[in-house]
Amino acid sequence: MKVLLLHPDDTFPPEGLAVHWDLIVDLGRAPSASYERWSRQASCETISLFQSAVEIGDLARLRELLQLGMNLMVDCLGIDWWDLLCLFIAGDLQQLMLVHRLSKELRPNCDLYSSRPHPLATALQRLLGVQLTILESRLQSVIHRARHYYNVVSHSDPTQLSQMFEDKFDGEHSIRRRFSRRQRPGQPVILLPSAYINVSRTAIAYAEMLPDHQFLLVSTRRSAKLRPLPPNVRSASLSPYFVPSDEGEIASLVNCWESLRKRLVDSAAEFRTADAAGILGRIPPLLPWGIALRDAWCQLFESEDVTACLSADDSNPPSSIPLILAKKRGLPSLASHHGALDSTMAVKVNHADFYLVKSEMERDYLRRICHLDPEKIAIAAGSQPKPLALDGETRGSCPWLVFFTEPYQSYWWRRHEVYRDLLPRLCALAQTCGLKLVFKLHPFESVKGHRKMLRQLVPEQEPQIEVLAGPPSDQLWNNIQFGLTVQSSTALECAARDIPVFLCAWLRDPYSGYVQQYARFGIGHVLDSSEQIADIPRLLANQNAQSCPPHVSRRAIDADKLVHLFSGSYSLPVASNA
Repeated sequence: MKVLLLHPDDTFPPEGLAVHWDLIVDLGRAPSASYERWSRQASCETISLFQSAVEIGDLARLRELLQLGMNLMVDCLGIDWWDLLCLFIAGDLQQLMLVHRLSKELRPNCDLYSSRPHPLATALQRLLGVQLTILESRLQSVIHRARHYYNVVSHSDPTQLSQMFEDKFDGEHSIRRRFSRRQRPGQPVILLPSAYINVSRTAIAYAEMLPDHQFLLVSTRRSAKLRPLPPNVRSASLSPYFVPSDEGEIASLVNCWESLRKRLVDSAAEFRTADAAGILGRIPPLLPWGIALRDAWCQLFESEDVTACLSADDSNPPSSIPLILAKKRGLPSLASHHGALDSTMAVKVNHADFYLVKSEMERDYLRRICHLDPEKIAIAAGSQPKPLALDGETRGSCPWLVFFTEPYQSYWWRRHEVYRDLLPRLCALAQTCGLKLVFKLHPFESVKGHRKMLRQLVPEQEPQIEVLAGPPSDQLWNNIQFGLTVQSSTALECAARDIPVFLCAWLRDPYSGYVQQYARFGIGHVLDSSEQIADIPRLLANQNAQSCPPHVSRRAIDADKLVHLFSGSYSLPVASNA
């Protein structure tokens, strides 16, 4: 049996398609139509590795695996670095679960090939105990590497390229700190750490509710900076607070890591495979970066009179480290999530005194799926502009069909294949409905990159398609007749404005259960396949006007109760009834 593993960055048909394969396994994800087409081309079954993912169930197994490493790599401040860094390889561990399942379906004496080197190919080779043949030549390797960098540059705008350069070559801010100055400390502040613009917006929404309290928004990356700010919020960069790290401490933590690695390898088959594939080796290089961040935040705590901390992204070390430090200093520590739902709460440790959720839907997800202690949850949405809901007749005359994009590569999708399937259907739908097709981009995407893709896939329609970036504007909301997305939190924004929204469920994350949670609370109409896009006009005609269910609407916390939370004078009844 000859099995080919197709690298996620390789297009179909792969090199060597003239050879007869008995099975082709894509290490990425593509729509079912792509695999049907590829199977016909290759005259053999073509599948995705991700077809064996168990939604929700795999989150439970991942949590079990991550718990095996807790409390074994702790620094002098009591911070557990496995707890902070393990999420960087969580996705790889999920994929290794799938590789283990695939290994049980293949013959142990199969001929295994890979279009180019990949840790998952190495993992499968070790599990099967067979030889792995790499089809990529040295020349092809050079070409692939050059093409990768070209695509990154050609799809990114100057701001994104600058941010990527800083992240890659100045992760410890050794350069940036030389060109920045610390602010003079002012009056007591509530700390708002952020590394991304959406995180900053979420944090500011809470600050706006308490105009008599002072907040400090500290950006760890330039992409987190937000303008304009409310009068009670001042901003600062973390860069001037970075100091040289203690190399001895880093060496000590690396030694702790070696002991932890051996324990992990002895504890679970997935970790043995991860170690053999080199995945566990990604943890030690993150330690100097993490320690530099920790020391910078310690410097800021010493320089500023911080009275509390609110992190709107406690899965990311730049904004989770200050949350942990605040708690260790006995300060009120609150967390929230910048999106509608956060599946990482099912696998990570919660360090916050209270987790602020925006709706009953989010609280239900945290309790039922993530098993977060109900007494740690407070329904407390930040201030939001009151949505303008148009009546049905006015909404029906709006001129736009809006597709809210998402970073599909984060769900391991082949982006071009996703849009190869979507674009003709969306263009046909817009023409049928007499609407302008508009793409509202996720913050991780650029207009430049999206335009390039449109020119490649739908060159004739591209000039008529609108592409928008930045935060949603009133113009956007007032022009939408209906929208489509996958699992973006914009589905809730549409529902709050009585805008019909359709969820492309076949493109959802394979693990999180977000789309099912939306459906459970009546958010959006679920489409199970791309073919159902053509049914949208009929679905709209049959749909009765419905307002956003009251248990899904954002529920802003009373300002007095929010003050109690930030001051540490809260009690359980205050939090539970917020």
